[in-house]
Amino acid sequence: MMHFSKIQIVIFAAIVLPGCVGKEEFYEDVTLSRDAAYQRWQGGKEVERQSQPIVRGQLGIEDCLKLTLANNKLLQRTLQEKEIARGGEMGSLSAILPSVDLTAGYERLDKVSSFTIADRKITLGDVDNYSAGLRVTQPIFAGAAIPARINAGRLTSLLSDQTVRATLQEVVYAAMHGYYDVLLNQHLCTISEDAVRSAQAHLDSVKQKRQGGVASDFDVLRAEVELSNFEAELIRNQNAINIARANLLKTMGVAQDSNVILTDELTYVPVETTLENAIGSAFKNRPEMFSAELQIKLQRELLDVSQSRYWPIIYGYYNNIWSQPDPHNVMLIEWGRAWNAGLTAAWPIFDGFAREGDIIAQKARVKQAQVDLVDAEETAIFELTKAILSIGDADRFVKSQQLNLTRAEEGLRLAEVGYREGTNTQVEMIDAQAALTTAKANYYEAIYSHLVAKLDLHKAIGTLAEYKAAPQPGADAVGAEKVAVDEK
Repeated sequence: MMHFSKIQIVIFAAIVLPGCVGKEEFYEDVTLSRDAAYQRWQGGKEVERQSQPIVRGQLGIEDCLKLTLANNKLLQRTLQEKEIARGGEMGSLSAILPSVDLTAGYERLDKVSSFTIADRKITLGDVDNYSAGLRVTQPIFAGAAIPARINAGRLTSLLSDQTVRATLQEVVYAAMHGYYDVLLNQHLCTISEDAVRSAQAHLDSVKQKRQGGVASDFDVLRAEVELSNFEAELIRNQNAINIARANLLKTMGVAQDSNVILTDELTYVPVETTLENAIGSAFKNRPEMFSAELQIKLQRELLDVSQSRYWPIIYGYYNNIWSQPDPHNVMLIEWGRAWNAGLTAAWPIFDGFAREGDIIAQKARVKQAQVDLVDAEETAIFELTKAILSIGDADRFVKSQQLNLTRAEEGLRLAEVGYREGTNTQVEMIDAQAALTTAKANYYEAIYSHLVAKLDLHKAIGTLAEYKAAPQPGADAVGAEKVAVDEK
């Protein structure tokens, strides 16, 4: 039985314990770090300025996407998955490459063996023992595990590429959607501002008529209520702009104190595609399907690794040892060298069902990956069906609101003329103004819905990163946009 003296315990504690940190110390360090970060932010936001660019001036949707791809934190984080996968792929080569180890040691003995011959004491070894060694091991056979581990590393790297592609789709979608959100809220705010000005002008007119005895106090009160309603809507739209702008800046990864002017417009361009063509393109482009296919292959390789545990493991080795005393003659107290080489084989017979349990789990994971592939295909078909239906509804919505907007503008003009001439009441005048405000809002919301539906379509196909925004007025926007269903 081994016994430790107090001195040995103290030495052990002095070596090991200084590296141990308690939970409270970890929490205290994190709290201090957060306090320091807040002080830096409060003292001028220098950290934010260093990590986030400040953007000012005009911002088109193409510039928005460039900034997003350069600064979006989610995309930057996902790109590190490629490095993680590269490290894993490099590590998988250890299954076939030799490993080389260097060792060194010192051993102090309390005494050495000795014997006496003819009154002569002969000592075997020395109380101070030094050694250094070189060991090389080379895997030779491990069933299918060696190629399977290498293939698994390569598949993991390919999976990381698809993860980046999927994240790129999400980031581009968020940026374009956020850009359209700001544009829509800007239009709604402009509509509210026009409504407030019209309501204010109408209120001033009613007050003048009351002074002339033509309008009543109720007419003035009704006009004031209508003005207050439009002002409340304006405040809501202004707040919506601020929130949408802050979200867009966050998606682009730029500072919140950036001041940008969006230069693109909500533009309606019809789109032509069929569900069959869209599904065919999605099956060739959608990163989720590539990931599911690769995941099946990866799980099969991991299953091969588990099943290889039924086979023997064979590896060669070479050892070179330098030691004092001489390894060949312990009576010679000087450095000497020895080497050995050979083959080692181990055949696991029984390991407490750990091998069988792992194989069962890996087979289940293969089936899970196969189900995930079917689910990815069904999800793509559903999202494409939904997107195409949404585009069709948005098309009809836009066309109906184009006509409705013309009618509402004419209705307000007639109501204003009739009100001046005394043939229309104030209520009819207010209703006409409200109808025009609603028609304008519906028109821009219809275009916005159509643009978002097209975003959903390209995202469902898997080509959103290659999708370009609709051409602006003055560009070649004649005819219908054709979805590039065959591009890879």
